[in-house]
Amino acid sequence: MYYRGDTPQTPGRGVAPSGLPPLATDFPRDERSIVKTANEDSPARALARRQGLSMAIERVLPDVYRIGMGYVSAYVIAQEEVTVIDTGLPKHREIILKAASQAGRKAEEVKHILLTHHHADHTGSLAELMGATNAKAYSHPLDAAIVRGEKPAPGPNREILAGRILGPLMARVTPKLQPVDALQETNDGDEVPAAGGIKAIHTPGHTAGHLAFLWPQNGGVLFAGDAAGNIFGLGPPISALGAMFTEDAAGAKESFRKLAALEFDIACFGHGRPIKGKAHAAFRRRVEKLAK
Repeated sequence: MYYRGDTPQTPGRGVAPSGLPPLATDFPRDERSIVKTANEDSPARALARRQGLSMAIERVLPDVYRIGMGYVSAYVIAQEEVTVIDTGLPKHREIILKAASQAGRKAEEVKHILLTHHHADHTGSLAELMGATNAKAYSHPLDAAIVRGEKPAPGPNREILAGRILGPLMARVTPKLQPVDALQETNDGDEVPAAGGIKAIHTPGHTAGHLAFLWPQNGGVLFAGDAAGNIFGLGPPISALGAMFTEDAAGAKESFRKLAALEFDIACFGHGRPIKGKAHAAFRRRVEKLAK
């Protein structure tokens, strides 16, 4: 959901507040105690966990881990090599490496980083993680240019009232991210050589170069990025707040329909909890409702 400002950021890439603020408890003083158990008794934390807003590492499948960073999640596939899908917020390299460590893997075994899109809540720890590993990073060409710092990112959608009101404020409070040059460009239908092969699916709308990734193992696992979310229910990023960070709402709806036509049992999201079982059916039901 983060954007990178309306003007080029040199030397960094901008980060701005998202439509969904992180919880106050999502940022502990250090990250040694980030991995929390699922049986905390705080009602607020229980609600946050149900909505996918916790700061924790969750095992989704034997080889797949969800890394909660407040309102946004990254994912790790831990096999002989480690694959990371998105890197979340800035300064969260250690929790990603902690997830790999829980799976019995070392930093040098992190070999692949798949980026769904350029927003800084998905690429915030990219430079840090690449500096600590030997990983290659993969991005669609349209978003890769922004991650490299070669072109500015579009700001909030000014066709949305919230975008017109909040856009100038966000530009003023935007910190910077380090550009990352070493990106492997990945297009629609490409098989990324990670975790035995993961298919890249171009899902424009939220950003022009947004990618989802379909891993064929375990009945099919879809890593949707922000092409779909599951915080207050499954859907494309066109809600009152989500639409502010979506470049093309009509394109986002069409990309959601594209995902619904695929076969997958599990769906993992940048925002919201995974759907574990018959996820493709949930997408198709949502498409039917969107059509009404």
